[in-house]
Amino acid sequence: MKKKDHEIVQRVLDGDMTMEEFNALQQRMRREPELVNLYQDYAVLHHTLSEEYEGGFPVSPAGGVRVTRGHGLRVVILVAAAVALLAAGWWFRSWFPSGAGDVAVTTFSLDAVWRFEGPARNLGGATGVPSGSRLVLEQGRAAISLEPSVTAVIEGPADIQFADLSLDLAAGSGWFHCSGSGGPLKISTPRLSVVDEGTEFAIEVPPAGPDTIHVFEGRIKASARNGGEPSWISSGEVATIGDDGQMKLGTAAGRTFPHSLGRFRSVVPDEIAKSDWRIDYGTPTFDSGRVEGANFSAFHDLQTPEPSADHGVLLVTIDVGKPATHGFHTDGWAGMSFFSGATEVLFFGDSFGSKSTWSLDVKQRIPLIFPEKPIVGPRTITLRYDRRSGEVSLHEGGVPLRPAFCRGRLPAGTTFDRFRIGASAGAALAVNSLVVRSGG
Repeated sequence: MKKKDHEIVQRVLDGDMTMEEFNALQQRMRREPELVNLYQDYAVLHHTLSEEYEGGFPVSPAGGVRVTRGHGLRVVILVAAAVALLAAGWWFRSWFPSGAGDVAVTTFSLDAVWRFEGPARNLGGATGVPSGSRLVLEQGRAAISLEPSVTAVIEGPADIQFADLSLDLAAGSGWFHCSGSGGPLKISTPRLSVVDEGTEFAIEVPPAGPDTIHVFEGRIKASARNGGEPSWISSGEVATIGDDGQMKLGTAAGRTFPHSLGRFRSVVPDEIAKSDWRIDYGTPTFDSGRVEGANFSAFHDLQTPEPSADHGVLLVTIDVGKPATHGFHTDGWAGMSFFSGATEVLFFGDSFGSKSTWSLDVKQRIPLIFPEKPIVGPRTITLRYDRRSGEVSLHEGGVPLRPAFCRGRLPAGTTFDRFRIGASAGAALAVNSLVVRSGG
């Protein structure tokens, strides 16, 4: 295969491919058996690696794994390649048998937290979902392929029930696209029912109605769940339906919806190097991508405020080790702070006080936020911050994210221009690795 074909696959994974380009790629897959064989080879590679490493996906520095030598690095590269290429499988469902009974294939953004209620099947980089299963998406995004001609991107928090060419969106918002080559797509919410054949639209289901439909291309037929005649909603129109079943039509107000999972990029070097940090006080030791010290403060300036308006989500994964002196939990503080100008607006780690647990401090004269059950000791923790809502959450481990153990909120729109790692007098901090990503 040509190098260009591999680049095309990467563009699909990055969400940089237009619908026209994707449709052209579909046509190529139908007439070029060698392209199909290439993806089958990747599937074999995935199966082999799963057998060898017990399906330990994903493997990445964001998960707190720091690989420095040959064999380990080769494993990471091979596994990452297999996962990345298999993640494209949900785009090409017709060429990858997903198993009897599966009605959809789903994949998730890097910052997503989700669970399935009912059967679901791990396909490597994606999940096969049978009819009747329910997806609870706590945060982030889910991409859903009901067949190659029907795709959706759902934003959490959301609640979705799956059926054959049908979705029940009990909560959340989603963008839907049908190319028209398959059967009609049926979407239901608590207040409305939609039937679509070959168009582009979005639906919002807030916690307390009304439900809203935005039509961007073509037209759809919608009706209230409690009865009434169906109505056609055309391109550029918006319809709302409340609990009373009354449909109100209006014009589009510029509301946008994501069409892809969104890509994340590193905003700081993956290796912790002394040259990238400004020491405010203390004498921390930088060695082989690791930093350790007691009673120190080190700042890292960002080139531009993060997260940017185009991305919106910040993921920070810190792997804290055991300090040589003192403990991680003391009556002082040890951890990571985020600044907006000269003001510290966010901290996570071991806060001031006698409680031995990880915690979150969103400042604003709000008390420290502690987990219901203490999260104790050096470990890998990931912070997720959503600029649009201001929501901040802490998760054990790296990505994919586990359910949050602490949640707080900053003023929506807050950005950071520098951050700090350090510890107070009588406390110590050892950081094995730090990955800061902006995306979404």
